[in-house]
Amino acid sequence: MKMKIITKTLSMATALLGLAAVSRAQDPLPPSGTMGLLGQTYAGLNYTFVDLDKSPTNADSFGFEYNQAMNTGLDAILTYDWTQSGLVLGDRARQQTIAAALRAFSTSYSWGKPYVEAGVGYTRTRFAGAHDSSLVWDVGVGTEFQLAPKATVTPYIKYSDAPDLAGSGTWNFGAKGNYWVTSQWAVSVGVNYDDDHDAGYTVGTSFRF
Repeated sequence: MKMKIITKTLSMATALLGLAAVSRAQDPLPPSGTMGLLGQTYAGLNYTFVDLDKSPTNADSFGFEYNQAMNTGLDAILTYDWTQSGLVLGDRARQQTIAAALRAFSTSYSWGKPYVEAGVGYTRTRFAGAHDSSLVWDVGVGTEFQLAPKATVTPYIKYSDAPDLAGSGTWNFGAKGNYWVTSQWAVSVGVNYDDDHDAGYTVGTSFRF
């Protein structure tokens, strides 16, 4: 069952990128001739299948992201994520997280845009009638590489912690690929792996303002 869901997720990603390839020649680019996600104002939606290594079930996560370009080299980010596991002992674990972050990046290098980010937020969990909550914070680094005028890939490393919840902080390692189908609409795929050996497979779409 797990492999079937992963295969469907990757098939969706392939279809989205195929649609992007068909549309790419018709849309104008910004004056720079290239376009990524850093430095853009956009809203995005995404779905992540979470393969939980130490659980008898897996999870689905749905997310919203709003990115506001500030001064040159600085973005402000607002995110909301809702995650639900499969059935465990007749119930599902649920988690909601809202967070805000600042991401500073450099445009001084021809090979890519390195960045650093820091964020803070609030998370709330529920399972078997019990509720818990915590402040959350994270820091991360990454680089957005421009593979083509409308295509980027961004490897990253992030550390996240919710001090009031069980367990310690988590290191996340991943990469996100993005393609602008038009100057206002993008599609993306991503993969994430953490030090608890959980893996996430993401597809998403963004709309630029």
